Amino acid sequence: MASIHILNKDGTVATMAAIPIFKKDRTQATLAVVRDEGKHGQETGYFWDWLYILLISLPASLLGATLASDASYWLTAAPVCANASEWLLGIGLATGVVAAADGLIRYVRMGQLRPSKTSWIHVIGNLLALLLSASNLIYRLNEVPSRAVVPFGITLTATAVCVLIAVAYLGKELPPDLADHDGEDWDLL
Repeated sequence: MASIHILNKDGTVATMAAIPIFKKDRTQATLAVVRDEGKHGQETGYFWDWLYILLISLPASLLGATLASDASYWLTAAPVCANASEWLLGIGLATGVVAAADGLIRYVRMGQLRPSKTSWIHVIGNLLALLLSASNLIYRLNEVPSRAVVPFGITLTATAVCVLIAVAYLGKELPPDLADHDGEDWDLL
């Protein structure tokens, strides 16, 4: 996402966020431009949108790193990998709770929007991933590290990662105002 600053005639600065949108075959691109209505050059919405994107991607990335650490423990039986998996899982769970709270606050602030079936599947899938991660962490903290990873820990981690991938796939629908009028599929980058 790029930030564009435009100097208005009255001396104020307008900030716009440009999001590249590509077709599925990556041959054509267009920019979806979102104007930030900050006063006197202050970026009010852009920072929070950037923070929200970071809050969403951080727990998923940490859960993926936990799965990689579990797989390396399975292959090498190095205790440092089991210890790293506990830390990655704990930090991922903590940031996931913060991201869920932020998403809930954003949803409540929107007001009159009626949730669709896709949004409910998204919410339930993310909560399921959080519950799987929490039970995984509790199990790992109460078990010997050599038995906590294989087979139960890595199975719970892989299940949570699969749930997050499915939820991300379902949640990538574009808002109607960014969709192409020809009915072609567009993909956000």
